Amino acid sequence: MDNEVREKINEAVAKYQPIKIRLYALLPKTEEELNYITTRILEVNGKDHLLSAVYTAVKELALNGAKANIKRIFFEEKQVAFASNKDYEKAMQGFKAELNIKKIFDYALKAKDRNLYVDVNFDYNPDRLILRVVNNAFLSPQEDARIRQKFKDGTKYDNIAEFYMATMDNAEGAGMGITLIMMLLKAEGIDPHSFTIVSDFKTKTEAKLEFPFLESHLTSREKFGKTDP
Repeated sequence: MDNEVREKINEAVAKYQPIKIRLYALLPKTEEELNYITTRILEVNGKDHLLSAVYTAVKELALNGAKANIKRIFFEEKQVAFASNKDYEKAMQGFKAELNIKKIFDYALKAKDRNLYVDVNFDYNPDRLILRVVNNAFLSPQEDARIRQKFKDGTKYDNIAEFYMATMDNAEGAGMGITLIMMLLKAEGIDPHSFTIVSDFKTKTEAKLEFPFLESHLTSREKFGKTDP
């Protein structure tokens, strides 16, 4: 990462300006930028201890979004119908076999040509950091059901090793990314309900995470709960 990029990030963080990074695959250069942005935001707000939780979430969600877009390309090229569970599961095995460094770079170029992107948005102030990761690929019914189940399962466990042994599912990495984020939130005393993944089933999928910087800060979920009868 060059000095000009660092200076722009530092200036934005100092002024509490939102930052957006657009990516087509999670390549080393992009990882470095995301790591630097996360580190600077937390340093300026005196929350360095949250770095592991926040950056892990940033990286996992960016990676998941990019993989979802790449999977769309792979499925289209293989002419796989999402409506067919049998075809879907078979295609997923082939998809995982394709995920090597060279193929990822090739698929990143295809994603850019097709305007399939992932936007990582940092919205922050002295009270909180809201992380939004949006990719313009919608969830299939199979994917949505699997994600809902991983969220449900993740609330039952405090130890990720225990979760893995209890809910092994080889279809898509055992949902370890979602569960890992939930475990890290719990370890920091943050309500895992502040983490959501929503798709409009037409044009996009959005993952959202809210990290309080002040004990007095109420997350969007907590505010909603207080007004809910």
